[in-house]
Amino acid sequence: MVCAYNQEQFIREAVESAFAQTYSPLEIILSDDCSKDRTFEIMREMAEAYRGPHRLILNRNSTNLGLAGHSNRLAELAHGQLWVGAAGDDVCFPNRVEIVYQAWEQSGRRAMGIQGEFIDIDEKGNIIGGPVNRSPSETVTFREERPALEDYVRTLQPGIVGGAFAGHPLTYLTFGPLPSALVHEDSVAALRGICLGSLMFVNVPLIKRRIHGNNMFSRRHELAASWTAVKQQEERMVRDARSRAGLYDVFLADLQVAREKKLISDERWANLKSGCLYQRQLLSHRAEYATAGTAQKFRILFSLWHAHADGPLIKWMLLRLMPAPLFRSMKVMWNSTRLVLRTSVRNHSLGNSTG
Repeated sequence: MVCAYNQEQFIREAVESAFAQTYSPLEIILSDDCSKDRTFEIMREMAEAYRGPHRLILNRNSTNLGLAGHSNRLAELAHGQLWVGAAGDDVCFPNRVEIVYQAWEQSGRRAMGIQGEFIDIDEKGNIIGGPVNRSPSETVTFREERPALEDYVRTLQPGIVGGAFAGHPLTYLTFGPLPSALVHEDSVAALRGICLGSLMFVNVPLIKRRIHGNNMFSRRHELAASWTAVKQQEERMVRDARSRAGLYDVFLADLQVAREKKLISDERWANLKSGCLYQRQLLSHRAEYATAGTAQKFRILFSLWHAHADGPLIKWMLLRLMPAPLFRSMKVMWNSTRLVLRTSVRNHSLGNSTG
């Protein structure tokens, strides 16, 4: 499934990588979420010109459904035993689906999700991060896990990245469509998978994940070196905290379904409910804290200290007790210094390698 929205700059390469998959039989869904640019026109042109072995389905949503709504639409269109999602700005390695299928077979078809590694690339396709010393041609190994639901609710680990994840239709059939406001659909897919079975992890990169300025989830931990950039970064962190607080409402609804379907006991449901409510409270406090006055910040800090919140969250809040303009100015100075040092180290390393 190649799902896209306003990605005309990258969609051709994404679709080509889907057409190049070595696994067969394969159903490829090219789906556009009512883009405002030429994304769908490019997808349609490529579909009409395609002469390969795979079955194609071309879809364009009449209105923009958003990430969750688009995922629900793809679930309605798909017919396969596994759903392998691909973003319209990423690039899949040719053997991605083949390896995903091998992982599923290795699990005895118990796995409800398969997570591969990924390499980060920039707008021009240059590698900028990830397991760059590995390749999809090296020996592939699989690791099967079924984390405790309590641990997953608390930590969201093992981490799942939607663009490199493949899911099982049973997760959708059991729990139903995703809520339209959801943006962390990969975390929900993991929770549903753990309720129903296991997760498989592949040791090699299966996609090249594109990092660029229009990513839905920009790099929140980049070194912002201007006052405006720091302000935007702080605003993104607040939005992320709010959306993650909403994620726990989805968890609660899905865990209630798991309880009704006897996938978890009543006692376990009670413990999981308590854990979800606690995590939602922490995230709600974090979102509120950024725009709160000093007195309210102290009240939030006391509440979290009383609730035994983790150290990193308390540290994050203590740093932001100072007035926002002062905090942002200090962060700009700190990040600018780090960037200068990083550039100096990189230039020194390049000089040694060419000397």
